[in-house]
Amino acid sequence: MLYVFYGTDVARSHEKAHKLIDSLRAKKPDASYVPINGDSWRTPVIEEHLGGQGLFSNKYIVFLDRVTENAEAKEGIDEFLPAMAESSNIFVMLEGKSNVESRKAIEKSAEKVVVTDLPVVARSFGGGAGAKGEFNIFSLADAVGSRDRAKSWMIYRQAVDQGIESESILGTLFWQVKSMVVAAGGKSSTDTGLSPFVFSKSKKYATNYEGAALGKLLTRIVTLYHNGHRGVVDLELGTEKLLLEL
Repeated sequence: MLYVFYGTDVARSHEKAHKLIDSLRAKKPDASYVPINGDSWRTPVIEEHLGGQGLFSNKYIVFLDRVTENAEAKEGIDEFLPAMAESSNIFVMLEGKSNVESRKAIEKSAEKVVVTDLPVVARSFGGGAGAKGEFNIFSLADAVGSRDRAKSWMIYRQAVDQGIESESILGTLFWQVKSMVVAAGGKSSTDTGLSPFVFSKSKKYATNYEGAALGKLLTRIVTLYHNGHRGVVDLELGTEKLLLEL
């Protein structure tokens, strides 16, 4: 059985996927839980779990966490989708934005598909009174990549004024910083699984963050997202503080 979560709002997809996994593990306490990401993807491992059984259980719950960041997985994942759908084990797949071909293959095989995309809203922006243009939340991602605190804060306040939820904004930031982390550690777009355009831009942006700053920023975004949902912090104020401290 195959469940798939994808879309540009990665943080939201991540939360929904883990809610399902937590529910499945509660219902099947004897099932073996197997998390697999891009770094740990190996074709023989996937083949083993398609029809295999756990040592002390008769089921696997396999979490495929953005495995297509691995070039081998990106190239071959579609071939495994029908087998995952027919398997007696449960596969939960989390991805970011998918192309049309992958989306068709996923929707054909999956028991359930959940799509969570970030909004793009139209507004007057930067053109004077009465001027009209497209305000894209990803302009905030570019400002964060440039490590421009003032511009990041300004765009963030504009997004909030337009009614874009803080969790969607954090999803954008997560995607940008994650791409920068991946690009910084890779030699090419093929090596990282990122598109050539995203790789080139993210690689350049990553140079604006020295040492462990990128990893710390990514951790801070994830922590803020979850603390906001638990009511520990106010997401709007927490996000604003994060941007002012880039």
